[in-house]
Amino acid sequence: MSWLLYGIVNDNAQLVLEPTLQLIKAAGLAAIVKGCDTEISREPAVVLAFGGQVQRLHQQTTLVPMRYGSVLADEGLVIAHLRDHQARYQTRLAELDNCEEMGLRITLDALPDDIMTTPQPVSGYHYLLARKRAYAIPEQAKQQADRVNAALAGLYRQHCAALSVFNGCQTYLLSYLVPRNQLQAFCERLNALADNSADLGFISGPWPPYNFAAEPTGLEVSHDD
Repeated sequence: MSWLLYGIVNDNAQLVLEPTLQLIKAAGLAAIVKGCDTEISREPAVVLAFGGQVQRLHQQTTLVPMRYGSVLADEGLVIAHLRDHQARYQTRLAELDNCEEMGLRITLDALPDDIMTTPQPVSGYHYLLARKRAYAIPEQAKQQADRVNAALAGLYRQHCAALSVFNGCQTYLLSYLVPRNQLQAFCERLNALADNSADLGFISGPWPPYNFAAEPTGLEVSHDD
């Protein structure tokens, strides 16, 4: 039987698990898993249920959350994975301890329709320039991110940023790892920024800290297209 991973916790974590979930322990860690078929479902309802389960686990304890589709083929491989990556997971758990993730999604200006559909020219130089333009972060978004980071200074433990696509639009996602004891102050300051800005961006969270949990190593991960 294959095992779908929901998250990694310390082996002494106090958890109330649903009957379908179980713990596999090794090296001072525990993997929260569920038995699954070789081909996991891609139905939206199933993926959303997975996310809801990770959220409930996150509310109980600090965990390194897994993205949907992180699978190991048998219990022995789960144990080996925990042993092989013990140091990385323990470091990550310490970094994520008692924290929430908050996000701010800045919508970027639409690119011209032909920026990615124009056939590659004979010279790759212009093609590479087009690709660079398509994935560049506009200066205005960078400046806005700098202002937000400065305004929130002292209220988050880490932050990161990435280009992404949301609802068909290119966006610049700012993510913040916020200690729970500073979450209210963080949200109040971020909401105050939003009230004073006509287009600050879309605020989301709190969430399990997916963007601060490194992509699992040694796992078969089935991503959404």
